[in-house]
Amino acid sequence: MGKEKKKDKKGDKPVRSPTSLSDYPEFPKQHGSTARQEVSASPVLPLEMMVNELGSNRESNKQQNEDPTQYEEPILTKLIVESYEGGKVRGLYEGDGFAVFQGGCTYRGMFSEGLMHGPGTYIWADGLKYEGDFVKNVPMNHGKYTWPDGSTYEGEVVNGMRTGSGVFKCSSQPVSYIGHWCHGRRHGKGSIYYNQEGTSWYEGDWVQNIKKGWGVRCYTSGNIYEGQWENNMRHGEGRMRWLTTNEEYTGQWEKGIQNGFGTHTWFLKRIPNSQYPLRNEYIGDFVNGYRHGHGKFYYASGAVYEGEWVSNKKHGMAEYAVLRNLTELRRIYSFYSSLGCDQSLDNTFLMTKLHFWRFLKDCKFHHHKITLADMDRILSDNQDIPVEEIHSPFTTILLRTFLNYLLQLAYHIHHKEYQNRSPSLFLCFTKLMTENIHPNACRVKGNLFNGQQETLYSMNYIDKCWEIYTAHCRPNAAPPHELTMKMRHFLWMLKDFKMINKELTANKFVEIIADDNPFIHDGIDSNFELELVFMEFFEALLSFAFISVTDQMTKSCLNFPNDDSSGNKHGSSYTVTSQHRSPSTATSQGSDVHNGSAKSPSSKLALLFDFSKVRKSEPKMRTAPSDERLSKVNFKSPGKELTFFLSLNEKKEKSKEEGKEKLNMWVSHMCIFFVNTFFQAHKCEEILKEKVKENRLHLVALAKQRKIENEELEARLDTLREEEARRLDDEVDLTVIKAPVETSSLQFTPSSTKEEAVVFQSKLISSKKKKK
Repeated sequence: MGKEKKKDKKGDKPVRSPTSLSDYPEFPKQHGSTARQEVSASPVLPLEMMVNELGSNRESNKQQNEDPTQYEEPILTKLIVESYEGGKVRGLYEGDGFAVFQGGCTYRGMFSEGLMHGPGTYIWADGLKYEGDFVKNVPMNHGKYTWPDGSTYEGEVVNGMRTGSGVFKCSSQPVSYIGHWCHGRRHGKGSIYYNQEGTSWYEGDWVQNIKKGWGVRCYTSGNIYEGQWENNMRHGEGRMRWLTTNEEYTGQWEKGIQNGFGTHTWFLKRIPNSQYPLRNEYIGDFVNGYRHGHGKFYYASGAVYEGEWVSNKKHGMAEYAVLRNLTELRRIYSFYSSLGCDQSLDNTFLMTKLHFWRFLKDCKFHHHKITLADMDRILSDNQDIPVEEIHSPFTTILLRTFLNYLLQLAYHIHHKEYQNRSPSLFLCFTKLMTENIHPNACRVKGNLFNGQQETLYSMNYIDKCWEIYTAHCRPNAAPPHELTMKMRHFLWMLKDFKMINKELTANKFVEIIADDNPFIHDGIDSNFELELVFMEFFEALLSFAFISVTDQMTKSCLNFPNDDSSGNKHGSSYTVTSQHRSPSTATSQGSDVHNGSAKSPSSKLALLFDFSKVRKSEPKMRTAPSDERLSKVNFKSPGKELTFFLSLNEKKEKSKEEGKEKLNMWVSHMCIFFVNTFFQAHKCEEILKEKVKENRLHLVALAKQRKIENEELEARLDTLREEEARRLDDEVDLTVIKAPVETSSLQFTPSSTKEEAVVFQSKLISSKKKKK
């Protein structure tokens, strides 16, 4: 046995035993109704570092190392063989044999060329056993490890370490793992079971013994988490279902706790004989497991709360601010929605975008360096509003939408000022109410809603003006690329219509547009890049009517003959029919709402004044029945009382006559400007555009025809060239044939001179030219 005392070759390479499962932090369920952490109902798992979540008192996380035992592979470092029993070939171990190494380790199995090679069993001195394949002293391919405590691993082995697919079973604790391994660690896809019943398990991705990636965790209580993991904790996007409390959360997680945006649902007991389950649902922000930030809560009763939350409690300061001013805001909404409308049956009206623009202008929202067009884009964000309706004046706005718009605008205007203070939304809305709405609301400015009769009459022109406005709008450079009109486009349009003249100059144009808008003209420079919504466009046209139309023009129109024939002609020249939508007459009853716009009945928009009829009706107004009674009574009374009543009567009649004359003058201004000037200019412009279009099409057709004719001419020329080339070739052939005869004749007549040859060539060239 002397040889057997020497250093064995098989000790050159180490043999390692795999490590066991290490312990990992696990986060149990999170109570849905309070969004606070509780300790999992599952028993303490073996080989796992259990981290208790925040309890009912919001305690800090704790990690418990349940079993610090680590199974490591002992290394065979140049072991000395003390004894060997088996076959030998040329002094080397060969075939089946049994070896005892110094230190107490043994091996029974196959040898090849003095090395452990083939199936065999290696037992370490501490009792760890490996049964399986060896390749040149190294455990390889498939094998089974058995630890002294009875824990086992069976599966693939590479270089003495668990690599590939295998099964680990712990004897001291009911823990087993089935899946992939890499260098003795769980790595890849695998499933771990924490009890014998199989009710507590994890199935998913592993990275170096750590849950990382996508996985499903089922707890003993039946609660299930499915989603992303990081460092053995729920982290990323995932869904948790608490079957014990009928709750579910889907959203963002951070270090095992709800954190970020998510949806938490509480399922209630179903009502008897109902197929629809009841539930409460919160959609919004979470911070450290609490509803914290902005969110919306849907109650099973149908009620909805949307606002700020702090630690699971409604931080309804914004809601409080709205409710505190709700009566005033309702009054404002009713006031502006009724502008330009007849009385309805229930005296309720729907606000349109046209009214909303007027409200914003009156309350000076545009003084915060933001245009009405910018406000439309802000309010249309995150709402499925078609691009063509972002700036539509016919869109209806309900009361709740009106309140929501005010909150959004308040936050947009003042959020930078209060971004470091809480509650920011409450402070923003309060400042807006204090500085803009309370002191300025219901004080109507501008020309459109200045008087009831004037507004109703102006609505006759609004649809045609909207058509002209959209025709001259251009796509916005920034998304969503909707059609808008800038000041320069408006001025160019009036210039094309030849309406910029001595009365309506460019300076006057800027002065009217800059009224109540401090960012258009500062006295020196003008900003023509500001966008104009339709209301600003239409009110500017109403102002232009008083400048472009002189009193002499209106008086000449009013002094037409009053006979029937002339009256009909006169009436027809100023009649404007409204076949389109009119937003100002949208009411809750008596009006049809279609596609977000209100259609006005013909009775409301039929205030088309015939001046001859107005003038004929004036005497009748003077002899009203009430006036006759007063005059009869007054004559029976003494002289002083008679003169007093007569003076009152005269004052009333004068004021009525002045009001009528003023209204007639206003109506005539509008008629002359819109019908005879603005609409006619637009019509001429459209006719001119049509003619230009026709001329372009005609020129294109002529160009095509000329191209075809040129191609035909080229084809003819090509054929003529080919024929000419053929003729020339034929003549050349004839000259070649005649050439030998001439040379023979020259031999017989040597007296011929060079001059004859030159004459012959000149004749030949002249004949060719004649043919050409």
